[in-house]
Amino acid sequence: MNSALGRVAWYRDRLAAMSASEILHRVVEAAAKQIGRRHDGGWDMIEPFGPLAAIPGVDARILALPPDLLALIAQEANKVRAGSFDLLGARWPTPSAMPPNPSFWRIDPEDGEPFPRWDAYTFDISFRHGINTREIKRIWELNRLQFLVPLAADTVLENRSLSMLLTGLIRSWMAGNPPFRGPTWTSGIELALRVISVAMALSIIGIDGLDNAARRAALRFFFAHVDWIRRFPSLNSSANNHRIAELAGLIVGSIMAPGIPGAVALRENSWCALLAEVDRQLYPDGVGAEQSTGYSAFSIELLLVAATALGRERSLPAITVERLSAWAEHSLWLMDTGAKVPAIGDFDDCRAIATTQAPEPRYVASIVAAVSHCIGRQHLAPPAKDPSIRDAVLGSAKASPRQLVGARSFPIGGYSVVRSKQKTPAVLTFDHGPVGYLSIAAHGHADALSIWLSIGDQPVIVDAGTYLYHSSRDVRDLFRDTAVHNTLRLDDIGSSRPSGPFNWASKANTRLISFEDTSVARIVAEHDGYFAQCGLKHQRTVEFDGSSRFTIIDELLEGPADRRATVSFLLDPACRATVDPDRSGVSITCKGLQIIRVASTGPLRPRVVRGEEATGLGWFSPSFGIRLPTDQILFEGHLEGISTITLGLFEDVTMPCRCVSGV
Repeated sequence: MNSALGRVAWYRDRLAAMSASEILHRVVEAAAKQIGRRHDGGWDMIEPFGPLAAIPGVDARILALPPDLLALIAQEANKVRAGSFDLLGARWPTPSAMPPNPSFWRIDPEDGEPFPRWDAYTFDISFRHGINTREIKRIWELNRLQFLVPLAADTVLENRSLSMLLTGLIRSWMAGNPPFRGPTWTSGIELALRVISVAMALSIIGIDGLDNAARRAALRFFFAHVDWIRRFPSLNSSANNHRIAELAGLIVGSIMAPGIPGAVALRENSWCALLAEVDRQLYPDGVGAEQSTGYSAFSIELLLVAATALGRERSLPAITVERLSAWAEHSLWLMDTGAKVPAIGDFDDCRAIATTQAPEPRYVASIVAAVSHCIGRQHLAPPAKDPSIRDAVLGSAKASPRQLVGARSFPIGGYSVVRSKQKTPAVLTFDHGPVGYLSIAAHGHADALSIWLSIGDQPVIVDAGTYLYHSSRDVRDLFRDTAVHNTLRLDDIGSSRPSGPFNWASKANTRLISFEDTSVARIVAEHDGYFAQCGLKHQRTVEFDGSSRFTIIDELLEGPADRRATVSFLLDPACRATVDPDRSGVSITCKGLQIIRVASTGPLRPRVVRGEEATGLGWFSPSFGIRLPTDQILFEGHLEGISTITLGLFEDVTMPCRCVSGV
């Protein structure tokens, strides 16, 4: 898939996703990148001006952290001191000393070897098609330097003297990553997150104790990063969460280095642009336009970081407050009792402020709590959350036991949610939204008319996840494909078909036909993803009887309907599926309890697959870079009329309680 022919197809489809004005912008940008080679002369070419500043109040907020965080922060800081780095499913070799040799930052954890082309001019590196089948995302993750924040917090909380390790890590990184050389300078979002990490760390420990050499190095760091982000912004069809990150990075960087030419205007213009982007990327009903629950939370965290750095978190415009409120409410409707939301669309475990190197399963809940605090609406607090340094920096509402019940549709963003009244409530989410945001829909999946289901705090029917981005085109395509999502697949064709890791050759158009919240909740939607090749539309109806039964009705419309069809349900690894001897249905068990019986009254009959290497079916990625085998139920056959599948919940089931940390 990385052949020359594949690249030609990618460029063809990428151009097709651009407007004439964007093509012109790309031509001008390409010329600017070539001219940018003259800036490629190392850190000595960066001549900073003015003082080094700090984000006001961050140090005092860290001192007020609650006791339940102290042990976790100390543990993370000790990992950094020991040179232990575990990120995105990979472990880096332990350096012989800390701070490490500058060559450490270029190590690929897959084999411990240097990542290819580290010394090349950054825009000569073609990372979109993979580099010798390596995953550049892991390299970027380490070089975001987010582990500096818990190290800085521990330095202050334990009354340690100014952390020579922290400043030494920054100097080591700079020595190994001269400006505009190597893969750490290829993408603006990476620079922006690195700016935020270093700014937060320095603001926590305080800049007064830095010597002149450390101050000058920090200023060079911020000058170079701000200059790059300002010159090469993500615009047009690429203006998704990357653009939000870049604008937040410009704000934070220009606060830390106020001598940057035009710093005041840069901050103000970036703030206005950031508010406008949030307005565009959050629909009025609260759904994130990227169709990714994780990336929507990430974008909002970046907004709150910028607002906090500017001291404007309490004076957000009314329209922004309403968008944040709508997003928080939408997220609460998606949440199970353990405060987890379905992993819809792409997500790579990103965050702006990290407490640990490990992923955050309740990351969305953490941002909902920050929003609830910021806009002063306690009723929007999540049912639980994990303690985080983020709580101190951005503020965080106390968890609330409130549980929503009933049905709610979010028609602009394209989701409907049904929440049962059972003792152990079920939450079913139905997707009738677009593939993704803008013309390339970069982070969407081919999940038109998919469903997700949780019972209590246990996810049951889940999304396959993301797994990888750049290193394997086949795997990347598979984890976005209709075949691994909880919807109908026709003649082995996906409802939308990818072209490159962040683009689509075709995208299904989905529409909500009706939503009824009566004694029997009923949602009807359809999509045209199979119309071009099969002359058919897929219509799905989801009904809930108000007690214990979900009914899913799939129908093919507007053409000859004798087609080979598969309706899929991917299970969380904690659940197992057993097919009835007569193949009339499937029993789903979890922790030794039978929780659901899935039955088909139409022509489709079930089988279960698990961890198949040949087909790629039966796999689940709980976080980026990790893949686990899991049961996938496939109802298969020729569909001539209507397929009806019922999900019968056992009303007396009480899921074993899992420990829920948080406040």
